[in-house]
Amino acid sequence: MDQLDHEIVQDLLPLYHDNVCSERSRAAVEAHLKTCKDCRATLAAMDAPLPEAEKTAADDAAAVEKISEEWKKTKWKARLKGAAIAAAVCAVLAGGIWALTTWTCIPMDGEDYTLDVYRLESGGVGVHWDFREGRETWYALTFREEADGIHYYLERPILRVELFNFDDKYYNRDGDAMFRSWSGDAMETGAIYFGLGEDAVLLWKEGEEVDLPAATAAQEEMWAIAELPPREVPQE
Repeated sequence: MDQLDHEIVQDLLPLYHDNVCSERSRAAVEAHLKTCKDCRATLAAMDAPLPEAEKTAADDAAAVEKISEEWKKTKWKARLKGAAIAAAVCAVLAGGIWALTTWTCIPMDGEDYTLDVYRLESGGVGVHWDFREGRETWYALTFREEADGIHYYLERPILRVELFNFDDKYYNRDGDAMFRSWSGDAMETGAIYFGLGEDAVLLWKEGEEVDLPAATAAQEEMWAIAELPPREVPQE
């Protein structure tokens, strides 16, 4: 096979490189490459990446790495933010549950408890209540000043929490004096009740003898054993 001219081989090298030349041309180019250093160098250079391509690839890699770092930071920020939101929601829920089941703010009525009020031989007044079955709950004894006097009453949380039977008793050991110690300056109203509205029971009234049933022997014995001092109730 005749050797091809150097310039002709230079023209054929791109076709040879891309494997799109004829078999005869390929054979001629390969024969020339065996003896031509310059053409071999030109062919090798065709496989080397262009400087611009290298720069673009490097820039692309840097951009991908930067995006990856930003994504990692964003992911951690999202996790921390999510954890903070979750903690806040849990705190709100816990506070709400506590308020609904512990904060005593709903006045209880006669359907919630039974009440015994009686006068002791000492002249004091015994007050005793038990919750009705199924009405057991956290509760608080509080009072408010109404137009007709001071009303002591029971409060419960917004949601009932059934626990166990409470058996609380309050005893007026010294007659009127105990009610005065409970209500303090509010005694200017001159009367004390247990309960609100239709459930209100008059316990004491200035200048009047309140008609109350006499204590039973068991009730007298209970208070004799109790030896409880007058109960102090803070002012609202």
